[in-house]
Amino acid sequence: MHPFDGQLQRVSTMLVVADLTVSAGFYQQFFGLAAIESNDHIVLLNRDSFFLYIVTRSPPTPDKPSVTLDVLNAPTATSVNIVFRVSDCRSTFEQLQLLGLSFLAPPHNPTWGGWRCFARDPDGYLIEIEEL
Repeated sequence: MHPFDGQLQRVSTMLVVADLTVSAGFYQQFFGLAAIESNDHIVLLNRDSFFLYIVTRSPPTPDKPSVTLDVLNAPTATSVNIVFRVSDCRSTFEQLQLLGLSFLAPPHNPTWGGWRCFARDPDGYLIEIEEL
């Protein structure tokens, strides 16, 4: 028996962002996520089974005494890649471009198959649109 058996309700991703309003607007506009909870320092966004928390910088707290949550992305580096799997990458790419999303390059057909393209969110996190 695993400790999560009968306990796990959902798994979510949390991103530290510089501006909650800007980031929430980005994910709402381009990916159709809806804000389902919010306060001054955190917003929970959702679409179908995907839950995304966006939070502002957080210094160490009693329950994470030596850890600061912060945006650590650089123009050429990130530690997060959010993958949106779609049925048609090229069509999704075109539709998102019409909405104003800038991509790093046009859709690419890697040697292992499928299609993919990448964008970055307002804080530099990598967004991948993938079709297999």
